[in-house]
Amino acid sequence: MSTVVAPHPTAPRIAARDRIGLNAANFFLAELTGVVIPFLAKMLADRGWRDDAIQYTAAACGLGVFLAQTPAGLITDRSRNRRLLLAGASLVVGACFGLLPLAPDTGWLIGLLAFLGGVGQAFFVPLLGALALGLAGHAALHKVMGENQGWNHAGNIVAAFTAMGVAAWLGLPAVFYTVSVVSAFAAASAFLIRPADPKGEPGAATEAGPGLWALFRDRRVVGLFAAVALFHLANAPVMPLVGQYIARLGGSDTQVAAVVLVAQAVMIPVAVLAGWACHRWGRKPVFAVAFVALPVRILLYSFSSDPWELVALQVFDGIGAGVYGVVIAVLCADLTRGAGGFNALQGVLATALAVGGVLGPLLAGPLVQHLGFGSAFRAFALVAAAGAVVFLAFVPETRPDACAELPR
Repeated sequence: MSTVVAPHPTAPRIAARDRIGLNAANFFLAELTGVVIPFLAKMLADRGWRDDAIQYTAAACGLGVFLAQTPAGLITDRSRNRRLLLAGASLVVGACFGLLPLAPDTGWLIGLLAFLGGVGQAFFVPLLGALALGLAGHAALHKVMGENQGWNHAGNIVAAFTAMGVAAWLGLPAVFYTVSVVSAFAAASAFLIRPADPKGEPGAATEAGPGLWALFRDRRVVGLFAAVALFHLANAPVMPLVGQYIARLGGSDTQVAAVVLVAQAVMIPVAVLAGWACHRWGRKPVFAVAFVALPVRILLYSFSSDPWELVALQVFDGIGAGVYGVVIAVLCADLTRGAGGFNALQGVLATALAVGGVLGPLLAGPLVQHLGFGSAFRAFALVAAAGAVVFLAFVPETRPDACAELPR
């Protein structure tokens, strides 16, 4: 494949205030969600919950994301005030997660709060993507997404450091209260982004596009959806599973926070590089790195029983997630260019992520409870390998200058 890129239209210039607002929203929303699930697993393990019950609670959050994700994409496509919608979603998530340590130690109430937090979280990806595309256009989306994802991962790093400090000084429940405070900063950041013009919000120009069935008539969308679903079925339960494993090994709150920290530190340079590389080399070879890194990472977990080794293996998570967060938005823009439906497709693919968030923990619970952590990790490594095969076999290159002749 040639590395020569066809000329692109001139990208619109993004005002400094809009750029700061979009980056800040990515930063604070990452802080809002970055450490909740691993620390929730640690908190429930400390309370004496069974391993399967802990995973079912994580699944409740994933269920909320799953049920709300596709509607969130469709609502984003049609919304004329995306800044207000993003601010509202962030406040809902902050309230739900902040109440977790205050809730009575009953599964249904903690599960309900996790579920509602997942519903609010479902709006983050399509709204941030819509605002980015509305400000940058197709020509500069890869660059803006790389920058946004860099700030997103930086937010996760700050969240991990903050969680370590807060947990050490004030106790584990304070981590969740801090999340509620951060949600207010995330909401305020959305309003730094100015309305694009009197007609509506930034991103309002992204087309509503065809319905869901029309999207799935494109074979590339079907292949990508299947690959992404397998990717997240394997990936979604791993973070809480690692946090839970560290707790069972006698690890500390600092080591649980470091699980997030190491991955996010790697994601920042990887995200920036991925935005450049997918523009120069093509989307498929860059995205393939994420699909290959995942099964390697999960399999290696099964051979470790040392908390710090588990933390070190999060380097592979940083590589995979750093690539994924950037390239998936660029692929959505490629597949809907000229036809519309960018936000709806983001919502559909994020639904595949949410399916993993529900099914992954539901499968992980019984596996860990009855077969142990090693068997659970090996099972999910196999699922991740299947996702890599589907992606490599059925998803073609989508860069505009490389796929003009490919069938849809």
